[in-house]
Amino acid sequence: MIRTPGGFSFLLLLFSIACGGSHKPAAKPAAAEAEGETAKADEPAQADAPPPAPPAPKPLYDRLGGLPAITAVVDEFVTRTTTDPRIKERFFNTDAVNLKRLLTEFVCLATGGPCKYTGRDMPSSHAGMDLVDDEFTALVENLIGALDKFKVPDKEKGELIGALGPLKPQIVTPAEKLRPIDAARLAPVEKLAATLKDKAAAELLGLAVLAGKRGQRSYAEQLFTRAEMMTGPRPLVAVAKVFRAGAPPRITTALKTLPADTAAQPQIVGGSETDNPEKRLLAGSLHGAIKIDGKPPTGFGVVMLWPEKAAKKRVAKARIVEQRGKTFAPHVMAVPVGSTVSFPNFDPIFHNVFSLSKSKAFDLGMYKNGETREVKLDKPGIVRLGCNLHANMSAYLVVVDAPHYVIVENDGSYSFKSLAPGKYRVQAWNEQSGEPMITSVVIKAGANESDLDLKGGGQAISPDKFGNARQ
Repeated sequence: MIRTPGGFSFLLLLFSIACGGSHKPAAKPAAAEAEGETAKADEPAQADAPPPAPPAPKPLYDRLGGLPAITAVVDEFVTRTTTDPRIKERFFNTDAVNLKRLLTEFVCLATGGPCKYTGRDMPSSHAGMDLVDDEFTALVENLIGALDKFKVPDKEKGELIGALGPLKPQIVTPAEKLRPIDAARLAPVEKLAATLKDKAAAELLGLAVLAGKRGQRSYAEQLFTRAEMMTGPRPLVAVAKVFRAGAPPRITTALKTLPADTAAQPQIVGGSETDNPEKRLLAGSLHGAIKIDGKPPTGFGVVMLWPEKAAKKRVAKARIVEQRGKTFAPHVMAVPVGSTVSFPNFDPIFHNVFSLSKSKAFDLGMYKNGETREVKLDKPGIVRLGCNLHANMSAYLVVVDAPHYVIVENDGSYSFKSLAPGKYRVQAWNEQSGEPMITSVVIKAGANESDLDLKGGGQAISPDKFGNARQ
């Protein structure tokens, strides 16, 4: 039954709090004197033996009523949260069925049940959301409402409120890290919202204004974009800059659609010897490994070579970087300058691909279900990709003007099989490194080796498209 002591722990687990330690049984009492044994005359009578230790409590999973009870409370909590006007729009891009499944898994596992949790930790889950106090309060009240429905006692609810306090720094963004939009700039948006015939769009625009006043820049822009999808761009064009100022250039070309059965992309793509194979192998080859601060890397990279003598330029390509399962693929791609990359989203939820990179900054906007937009890469450099809706998504485009280039494998190894003898300028990069390393190498006929040690400096999570940190 849900009406048990420890019910508050169940709610804490909904926010990824583990139970507060196991219950340890009392120490085993000393053995008592055998019944009827006579004490010796010259010894004092022994005190009564302590009472036997109480039986160890059942696991919290059982005391909650097992999986059916946990599932019921999770379902109620998610239903309340995803319909609450104060916070429901936070879940517009969430698979509610999957959310319930993950919460149920976590609670089941952490309370001693026979489940496996397949989700992420709390900091990862909330990265870049910029939640504020009012939204946290809404979550707490919905949790309490779910407990009330299942008659969890006031005592446990009180313990829950006290225990939720330490969670706030992990969930709520401090006010000093938020960047409110000036009220004078938001005033025209409020006036425009009052004139819209589409009430749903007007409501979203009103929420965008509220988020802007709070300083939730990315969230405000997401709400504005959703309103724009309902009305079309023209009715809102006069106020678009209010929400998009500071973001990279927006690409607004018409969306195309790729077939749903389009084959999944590999994890890495690119290499001069695979993109444009030589008709015959040249006399030299080069093999080696990349290290980061003297240690083997765990991410991918690229090595590029420029011979001292002029070499033919590589032909631009048409490539794909997909979004599937909330992951970019390929994760690292090397493409020649002038190539065009399509960014299809095969997920049933929205993504917003963007880059802040100097060589190619862009914002593709929000789309889903096989829709795609294209970007032409007209300058060499490292283009880091992010999703403004999912902070943990990242990928890299290495736009090359080198005649020779190859992807570095996950273990740090790389290989060129066909090189003309001579001196080459070398540039090497890895996703765990900062700026690319530049050196040189002399290739002789036959096999050559060169190991490269880069300095670390890569970011785990990219900033949002306004340049705000999401960690």
